[in-house]
Amino acid sequence: MTSYSDILERIPDYREYLGVDEFNRSAEKLSKEHSDTAKMLNLGKSAAGEEIKCLKVGEGKHQALVYGFPNPEEPVGGILLDYFAHQLAENQSLLREMDYTWYIIGCIDPDGARLNHGFLKGPLTPLHFAKNYYRTPTRLTGEENFPFRHGRIDFNNPRPETEALMKLLDQTRFDLISSLHNMKWGGITYQVSRACSELYASLQNLTKTFKLEPRKRLGTMLAPSIQLAEYFTPVGNYVRAMMAGKGPLQEITGAYVYEYALLSNPAVFMIVPECCLWHDTRCWDDRPSDTSIVDMLKYSSQIGKETNKFLLSLFERTEAYLRTPSPFLEMIQPLIAEIRRPTVNVLDPDPELRIEKLQRPATFAEKCETEGRADIYRLFNLGGMIRMFDLQLSKGGEGRLTIESCRTDAMNKLNEWNAALEKKYNCEAHPIRNLVGASLGGILASAEYVKWKKWKL
Repeated sequence: MTSYSDILERIPDYREYLGVDEFNRSAEKLSKEHSDTAKMLNLGKSAAGEEIKCLKVGEGKHQALVYGFPNPEEPVGGILLDYFAHQLAENQSLLREMDYTWYIIGCIDPDGARLNHGFLKGPLTPLHFAKNYYRTPTRLTGEENFPFRHGRIDFNNPRPETEALMKLLDQTRFDLISSLHNMKWGGITYQVSRACSELYASLQNLTKTFKLEPRKRLGTMLAPSIQLAEYFTPVGNYVRAMMAGKGPLQEITGAYVYEYALLSNPAVFMIVPECCLWHDTRCWDDRPSDTSIVDMLKYSSQIGKETNKFLLSLFERTEAYLRTPSPFLEMIQPLIAEIRRPTVNVLDPDPELRIEKLQRPATFAEKCETEGRADIYRLFNLGGMIRMFDLQLSKGGEGRLTIESCRTDAMNKLNEWNAALEKKYNCEAHPIRNLVGASLGGILASAEYVKWKKWKL
């Protein structure tokens, strides 16, 4: 087994995140200074015409694909991959020992990532995050729009960012894939494509080393901090829901990267080290609270309903005047459509909980994780709506007074919700070093696990 302790111990104490240009400049410099181990590949262009670049590092017999910014407001992957690429390219003996060829894409969604750049240098607070928030709609993302055919289902309209990933997946039989998502509230969950009991101890030790407690999830937990990722198979979820007679079903426009990779390698392993940006120390408290699971879920549902009602009221007051096409309008429109006509979630299905679990007391950790998620996430779409109003106001046109009035109402509500968040929780940002360490450690441990499984076969 290869030891990676030195790599993890040397992670710097980062104070800010990297933007797209910073990563690209660093990668270009690395490929020139270490041309014997690293090569820069151009995978094509994004929807807005920006080059999507990939570092190929090493020439091992095992193949791994790792990419950052799968959603553009998730910044941990960029800085992690910059550090990891340097560690690989600068150490030929380590590369030989690992026996991997690494394909490293610092940012798979450069268009979207640029719209979140205002957050990257701080302050690293939820309010500042919300004021700079943009999230690419699912139908436009790179990792969720792969061609797929099953009976009457025939998806074949990949996004340019999807085609960039396809360029690699069509040429290489990958053994390991990691998409560097990060959530907003709690500790860490290692999302995996299948049960992998030999890997659990290594992943759990990482949570202790980097002080990221396992998130208290209600889904299919394989072990503390390890979850079977339902969202890796959206087409499969759709077919199962359709066959069960559920509906109306959430629209999907393609397969997930994992489903596409399975076509060339049914044994491919995927891990998403899903760490969070903020937490409250009560997220680690496993004592029983005075709130049942069902009441905890009712609270989150009520917050969601109140949030959606407010967002819908703002949109309906301004809808006739939102004439300027913008990524923010593209982001808000499907959200409003879902509010107006709710569907069954197939991209990330809600867990089905037994009645005895619903009635038991929630732990303080479960209560803080679940209710805190509802309390913090409501800031973000509202922040994106404010940006939509700002862009429309900058272009002029009819309805200026109405849009300005709605923007004022939205900003007042954003500040109100943020004040409530700060009053209810001791909201702390995880040190970036800990997020990078626990995530990178998960990738490295998975790389060893994949090699071991191939050897066993």
